[in-house]
Amino acid sequence: MSILEKNKVDGIGKSKTENKIALMIVDHLDWENELQHLTLLQDKINAYIYFIESGQIFSVYPDTKSVEGFIFDVKFKYKPTENCKKLLGVFSKSTQDLQIEFKVNEPDGVIYEV
Repeated sequence: MSILEKNKVDGIGKSKTENKIALMIVDHLDWENELQHLTLLQDKINAYIYFIESGQIFSVYPDTKSVEGFIFDVKFKYKPTENCKKLLGVFSKSTQDLQIEFKVNEPDGVIYEV
């Protein structure tokens, strides 16, 4: 699964350190066509948000009913652009009420929260 399959969860699991569910997004695309890439990423994130808001996550993964939030764990094969980082920042701010955090994994091993 990947960023190209917007209606599929790339990976899901419970955080080892927090009472949160982590939803992984696998982004294997390069940034040659940045606009298209950003659109695909935006669509994937919106699908994950809908998965939570609609309650589908609770029927598919019943263990999630007692969690304190969610982590969108975005794994990039290629270093994200500045516009990508801005997009993730906008999503991070707009999803705080859903208790969604964004964790970014860059290809050089750098990991940070947005």
